Amino acid sequence: MGEPVTPRNGKFLRPRDRREGKGGERFSNVLKTALCVSSYLLLLSFFLFLGHRVYVHLLGDPWFRVREVKVGGCQRLPRETLLSLAGIEGMPNLFTVRLKEIARRLKEHPWIEGVVVRKVFPDKILIQIDERKPIAIVHLEDLYYIDAKGVIFSRVGEKEGYNYPSLTGLDRHPPEKNSEETKGLIAKALELLLTVERDQTPPLKEISEIHIERVSGIRCFTKGEGIEIKMGWDHFGEKLKRLSTVWFDLQKRGVAAVSIDSSDLNQVVVRRASRGGESGRR
Repeated sequence: MGEPVTPRNGKFLRPRDRREGKGGERFSNVLKTALCVSSYLLLLSFFLFLGHRVYVHLLGDPWFRVREVKVGGCQRLPRETLLSLAGIEGMPNLFTVRLKEIARRLKEHPWIEGVVVRKVFPDKILIQIDERKPIAIVHLEDLYYIDAKGVIFSRVGEKEGYNYPSLTGLDRHPPEKNSEETKGLIAKALELLLTVERDQTPPLKEISEIHIERVSGIRCFTKGEGIEIKMGWDHFGEKLKRLSTVWFDLQKRGVAAVSIDSSDLNQVVVRRASRGGESGRR
């Protein structure tokens, strides 16, 4: 049988080949896609070119030169030292300043715990630092400042005046500064120190020295009277309360103590400043 024919306008016409219709439609779709992609690329190139021209213009605009650097949070560190560490020399363009690089350089200083650096358009940079706060001075092979987190962060200078409790005893058998044993001993000493600062109970309102003994535990010395007080390794809060009760009783009776052993949670032993060197248990 032959191909079917269709009458149109009184004539018999042969239908188009289906493959010819599909091929033309496919070509049309490809052409439309190519034109669309070309348009997008052309538009993108235009914006990139425009953005580059604007950026180049901003880099050369004197309106965005850094004219002021504000520094906040510094108490111990001089402002000049921080500016030198920041390395912002001359009057750079604000767009060229790398904040992460400035923050990295500042955090390399041992006294700086945290830092935030930001731009304030059109011509300022703000630097806010968080200084480490010493809580004591630990005696190792040298004297070091230590903060409440137990971070040993800086040597004590020869001419630096300080008014912090001393952590002693570790230099008798010098361990590594960052060893686990040293960290554990220091953590116990700081636990006692922070408990004393929190509770503020006499006679340990202020401590001049905390001495660490690996066997017997911690003993400390009061700042005012210089009384030796043994605290052991644990239960510092409870021991301080009992110690305070004993201390008030001694004060009431006019008894001067040379040392008080509060290392045992069940008893307190007082050594009185008498000729016989008598001791009393409570």
